[in-house]
Amino acid sequence: MKVSRNKVVVTVLAGIVLVLFIATVAGLFYYREMIRKLGEVHEEEFTEYPRLYAYIAEDPDSQLSNRIYKEIAEYAVENDCYVEMTGQNLSTSYSKADRMNIAISSKVDGIILEGDDSKETAELIDKATANGIPVVTVLSDCQTSSRKSFVGLNNFSLGSEYGEELAAIGDMNKKYPMNALILLDGDDGNSDDIIHAAIQQAVTGRLIKLTSAVVDTSSPFTSEESVMNILDGLATIPDVIICLNDRTTESAIQCIVEKNLVGKTTILGYYDSDTILKAIDRGSVHATFAIETKTVAKQCVNALNEYNNTGFVSEYNPANYILINRQNVSEYTREDDTDEG
Repeated sequence: MKVSRNKVVVTVLAGIVLVLFIATVAGLFYYREMIRKLGEVHEEEFTEYPRLYAYIAEDPDSQLSNRIYKEIAEYAVENDCYVEMTGQNLSTSYSKADRMNIAISSKVDGIILEGDDSKETAELIDKATANGIPVVTVLSDCQTSSRKSFVGLNNFSLGSEYGEELAAIGDMNKKYPMNALILLDGDDGNSDDIIHAAIQQAVTGRLIKLTSAVVDTSSPFTSEESVMNILDGLATIPDVIICLNDRTTESAIQCIVEKNLVGKTTILGYYDSDTILKAIDRGSVHATFAIETKTVAKQCVNALNEYNNTGFVSEYNPANYILINRQNVSEYTREDDTDEG
């Protein structure tokens, strides 16, 4: 029996239409399901904090500043407030004054500021106060301002400790007279000057000659270059190099290694980075002073919370420091690894 050509064509077309219809229906169901899933609202979990504080560092890239901020941020969350480092992770670099103005404009509930003695900083702190924002200075103070509290080391006491360690180096090596070079930070106001004066007083009567030089610590590169230029300009290499901040300490370590001066000079440093601790273990650094960042963090947050709660707070909260040398560096490193882990 013969089937007409028209019937075959109609049957084939009908089959194609049926397949397309089924595919279209299936597609519509799939599309509808996808829309339904995309339309589901997943409520994000977030925590609201009644207070927002700003942390403003002198140098946002400083290892010490970043460690203190980390400790402050963690402790703040435990105490019903949130701390943000103003100006961090931005494509544009902002000065400390710019970051202060950003915090004031943002109407934060308090500011933790690494202070200095400049007139500009004092005016900005007064501006924050006029806007109802309390300011707590940390590490370095701004005494001429209306800041509510200062959390930091007693610089004269720290300088005396440096002086005692310097004298101990002389007694241990039985090398007198001895020359010591103090590397000062040009941006640190009069804090370094106080430490310098205390070191001088501590070694009075000993055959120790103190000299000083200012280091450009605006970046790791400029710091290292500045230290290298200072050492290159000396007629004789000092027996001891005293460093008063983390960046200068690491720069000095790198310089004496590059100039093959390990064993010919030693360093009294500041801070406890891995680089500095390893240098103590290897003998290029005699000792370093490390600030107790956890204590500093607690005092900063507590000072702002206390002022916001009561309107009063202690004007000075002393921070503690630890002397790390070859006798205790391994123990300190283990504790440091545990904390960071």
